[in-house]
This record gives sequence, structure tokens and C-alpha cells, in this order.
Amino acid sequence: MDELAARIGVFVCDCGHKISDFIDNQALVENVAALPGVVLARRERYSCSKAGLKRIQAAIAGQGLNRVIVAGCTPRTHELLFKKACEEAGLNGALFEIVNIREQCAWVHGDKAQATDKAIALVRMGVARAALLEPREPIEGHVTPAVLVIGGGTAGLTAAVAAASGGVPVTIVEREDKLGGLVNQLHTLYPTGRSAQEFIAGRIEAVRGNPGITVLTGAHIVAVDGSPGDYHVTVQRNGHQSTLNAGAIIVATGAQPSRPRGLFGYGRPRVLTQFELESLLNVGEVAAQDIVMILYTGQGEQSHLDGLGCMTTLKNAILLKKASPERRVSIVFSDLPAGEPYSKWIKEARGLGVRFVRYLPHRRPHVSGEAVEVHDDLTATDVNLPYDLVVLSTPLVARDDAPVLASMLRLPRDDNGFFPDVYTRLKPRDYADDGIYVCGSAHYPADTAESMFQAYNAASRALRYVTSETVSSQAAVAAVDERLCTGCGTCVETCPFAAIAIGKGEGVLNLARIDPLRCAGCGNCVVACPSKAITLQSSTDQQVMAQISAALAGPTDGKPRILGLLCQWSGYAAADLAGARHLSYPPNVRFVRVRCSARFDPYHILWAFLNGADGILLAACEPGDCHYTLGNKYAEERINGLQRVLAAAGFDTRRLRLEWFKSDDAETFVNEITAFADQIEKLGPARHSS
Repeated sequence: MDELAARIGVFVCDCGHKISDFIDNQALVENVAALPGVVLARRERYSCSKAGLKRIQAAIAGQGLNRVIVAGCTPRTHELLFKKACEEAGLNGALFEIVNIREQCAWVHGDKAQATDKAIALVRMGVARAALLEPREPIEGHVTPAVLVIGGGTAGLTAAVAAASGGVPVTIVEREDKLGGLVNQLHTLYPTGRSAQEFIAGRIEAVRGNPGITVLTGAHIVAVDGSPGDYHVTVQRNGHQSTLNAGAIIVATGAQPSRPRGLFGYGRPRVLTQFELESLLNVGEVAAQDIVMILYTGQGEQSHLDGLGCMTTLKNAILLKKASPERRVSIVFSDLPAGEPYSKWIKEARGLGVRFVRYLPHRRPHVSGEAVEVHDDLTATDVNLPYDLVVLSTPLVARDDAPVLASMLRLPRDDNGFFPDVYTRLKPRDYADDGIYVCGSAHYPADTAESMFQAYNAASRALRYVTSETVSSQAAVAAVDERLCTGCGTCVETCPFAAIAIGKGEGVLNLARIDPLRCAGCGNCVVACPSKAITLQSSTDQQVMAQISAALAGPTDGKPRILGLLCQWSGYAAADLAGARHLSYPPNVRFVRVRCSARFDPYHILWAFLNGADGILLAACEPGDCHYTLGNKYAEERINGLQRVLAAAGFDTRRLRLEWFKSDDAETFVNEITAFADQIEKLGPARHSS
């Protein structure tokens, strides 16, 4: 479908009066009607109303429209509604375009004439892009009705039983030779005081007695292939490898106790950790009368001591005092969690005679051969605590094999190495759910009650997923032009979703192939490909460059031409919020929405400068917050490289700026775009740069 065949209908929304009070919509319609490819341009009081949608649908049939544009509110709230209406009228949803003249025009510019001029420019950009849109169909794949659980601790055992209750086969892969995880090392559980051994034995019995669950102990994952909904997992066990097929994977690998080598005398006799103390309690071998427990928060005393570690300390201190009231137990700490249930347990411990000694982070306790020497900040005195045992309460940390598993499953990791929860509201909504769910201490240190809660949640999501029969994606995905691909493999290295593989092509060259169900449409491979053999649906080079050209066309009234390329999850969302709050910024800025900052292409930027841009602001998610894992990292590397090239050519690099934005920080967005526009105006036209 080429540009000459475009029959575009443009519907300009008054939004009652929320747009038409600020923009001369009649003048907008008259200007739009004269644009190439536009066969219908008219106003709608409310385009999103039932009557408005029906009129759009009638125009598609009656006017033979093959592209539809609504100039109204933000695509973040109404794009799917309009696409659905178009599809009901027989027009492929990918041929719909929404132009945001409310949040990013009407509500941010007080001068009606300026707002109208900008609205004309925005719709002109939308028409230029719409003329090049192409239809696309949803992608579907088969879902294997089976669940794989990685990890056989509390979370893994609970998730396996819950998933198996849905009638699908479940396989547990546990690295250790027996099930149970860290609970095997515990003595009692809080707050119930129940025997840890009895608890975990019950969990294990429920698994062993379920015919729908297969247990592989002494086994580990060595490879994960396939697509969402149809994973092929290679498992190594007893020197042999086998392949399991699963539609969903539940990650319940747990955490591990940290070993404080070289700290507080650890490694010497009578100095051990809380987990080692639990093992002694299990066999009743604690005869010590003077016990000092040191709560240690980890690197730099900055906090990664978890509430679980604190609770374990309080629980064991209380247990030891109850077992032998004459025993002297002290807890040395730099900080304690506030609120329930901690305050209740602290009060109980104090009532039993447990001594609490607070130290300042810069004055750590010293453990000698006979006593713990510490300055008590609570009493402002130096304290000498003789001991028979020193028990270190160190935090749980991510497992050593977490990086390997993260790489195989394409899971992000937080600063402490755990697998963070990817909240659904933050995930792009139109690409395939990968069917991978994390629960328990693989997320962060969690007690048994929370681990079980998370496990039930993960199991229900996995069960719903594998019983759906098919997985689908509405995403605009990347595709390879086999005529241009050289099989260099650059795209494979840069894809954060492992969606690209190199296979044998015709002749001597290899060929890149993209799994559309794994592709999330970030566009990183499109920019990285040296031969420009990859295109991204609905964000092709031609479409983006057409938008840029249209943005830079038309009169300027002497103002600099400023372009903004905005990631839809950060900068674009912040711009929408600025509009909702009626925060003002200069009207001579034109925004182009991109799916991810990974799509910031140096060629597009150069194209913009060559076509009259005086300044370009790039808005991306903050480091670590990219919805596509590493898009902002690649964007930063590319823009830094382009800055160096431009500087070497004598171009003033102040005209190109990459900024990080939060989606909910409208004020910072407005301040940055205003400051940038002011700077560009002072610099003057780019053609005068030297």
C-alpha cells in the first residue's frame, strides 16, 4: 500500500470544548483538508463517544478510507479504543493514527493562534506518517500445557502443587539432592513457632504424593530455547542431559545466606551465623550461656539487611531465653525495623531480659577472642560483652547462579542481584506475555508465609497462561529483509530478548531470523543493523523521517525549529502529564513519539539537522528503568558517539541533548524542554554553527 493509494480521513475532536477553546479547530480542519492524501477532514464534538465512533466507521465505508487519523487526546488512553472501532469497520488497526493536540498542544500553550499553528504542524506530521502505514496481523503461537518449576524450596513446592491442581503436568527441577531449600536449615518458624522440619516435610509430602508432579533433584538448567508458550529446556542430571517442554516457567530458586568472611571474627571458633545457629538448635546443641547477636546490614551498613534477618534474630533470641532464662543474650544493632510485627517482638525480647546495644555505622563492634567490644549509642558508654557464642545476623543474598539463569530466561536483576517483579502496568501491553513468573526469595528475602503467597499467585498466572492454548502478540515487531542481510550477527548481540538467531541462508551467507513472539518491538536491532536490513513495523525509517520532515516544514515566525524524540514510556508520558496539569512550555517544539529510546537513530538525527532542525532533545527512561531492558543504555552509547562525530565536524553539540525522565515528573520535563528551547534560541539557527 503506497503513499499514492492513501485515502486518509482526519477527524478533529473538539473534546466538548476542552480542545476547541484553545485551538481554532475550524481553521485546523481547513488546513488539513488540503494535505496530500486527505480525502475527508471534519470536526467531531466527541470522537470517542458511541456516536462519534459510529460516524468514523460510516466514513470508512462511505468514503473508502484506508487510513484514519483522530486529532484529539493522548494515545495513551484512547488509541486502543479507536483501533478497535476501525477494525470493526473492516480497516486494519495498524492503519490508524492518533495525533495528540490536547495534552501536548491545547493545554500547554496559552496563545490560541500559536496553539493552532502547532496543531496544524502536528496533524501534518500525523498525515505524513499515516500515508506510509501498512497493515499487520496479530501473531499467534501454540502454548504447551505444562509448567516447569525451577527450585524446590517453600515457594517452588507450593507453586508446583497449586499448578498441578489445575490438571496440567508439572516438573520441579531442584539443584540440591533433596527438596526443602533453606527451610531444611531452620529450627522453628515465626510467628507460629511451628517446627520448620514438620512444615517442610508436609510440603514435600504433598508434592511426592501428587501424580501430576515430576521431581528432578540434583539437576540444573543448562539451556532454554523456544518461544513464549513453547519453551524447550535442557536439564542436566547425573551426567546426562534431557529436554523438557513447558508453556510456563516458575522461577523459585530462592536466596542463600551470605558468608561474612573476615568480618567480626567469622571463621573462628564460637563465631557463626544465624543459619548455622538454626542447625545447632535443630539437634539441641546450644549450651552457651553468653550469646551476643550482631545484626549486620551488609556493604557500607546501607541497608540490605532484610526484615527476615531481623525477625530471625529476634525469634532466636526469644527462643534461647525461654529455653534457659538465666542465659545472657544481647542483640547488637545499628538499626531495627519500625512498626509491627517487629515492635511486638522487640518488646517481648526486652521483657525476657534480652539486652539491646546500638552501635553507629562508623563505630562497628570489635570481636576479640573473649568479648564483643562496642560503644553503646543508647547509653553513650563503652560496653564489653563476654561471649560463648557470637551469632552474626547477615542478610540473605541472591544465589550465585542467578546471573546464569537471568541470562537464559532474559530476566532483569536489581542492584542486589535478585529478580525484581516486573509490574504489569509498566509492561508494554501489546506483545506476548513470556510465561515466566518469579516467586519467593528469588524476588527478595521472604519468609515462608510470603513465599507461599507469591507461589500461589505465580501458579495461578502460569495455570491461566498454559490453559489458554495460544499466545498472541499485537506488537509491531521487527522483520529482516533477506535481500540485504549479511548475517553479521550484530542484531543478535544487541537484542535484549534473545529474539534473533543466525541461520543458514541461500548461498554462502548466513541469515538473521526474528522470532515474532519473542520480539518486543523496541527497535534496537533496526538501529544496530549496519546494512539496514531490519525494519520495525509502524516505525520504519521512512515513517519516522517523514514525520521529522513534516515537523520541520512550514513557517517559523523567526523561532528556532526544535524537535523532540520522546520514548513513549518516559518523556512522552511526562509531556502528557504536563498537559494534564496545564504546565506551559514553548510552542515551537515538535514531538515524535517512539516506542523506546533504542529507536533513537543517529541517521534520523542527522536527517533532522540537514532538514532545518536547530536543536533536538531526546527523552529516555532513567538508567535501570527501561521497559525493554537495555534500550536507554544503547541510546546513550549511540548519542555519545554521534556527539563526538558532530564535535569533530565543528558542529555545536549543545544542539543535541539526551535527558532522562520519569513518566510522573511533569515539572522536570517542562523545565528541561524550556531551558533547552531557551538555549537554542540564544545559539541561533543551526546553519550558523561552525
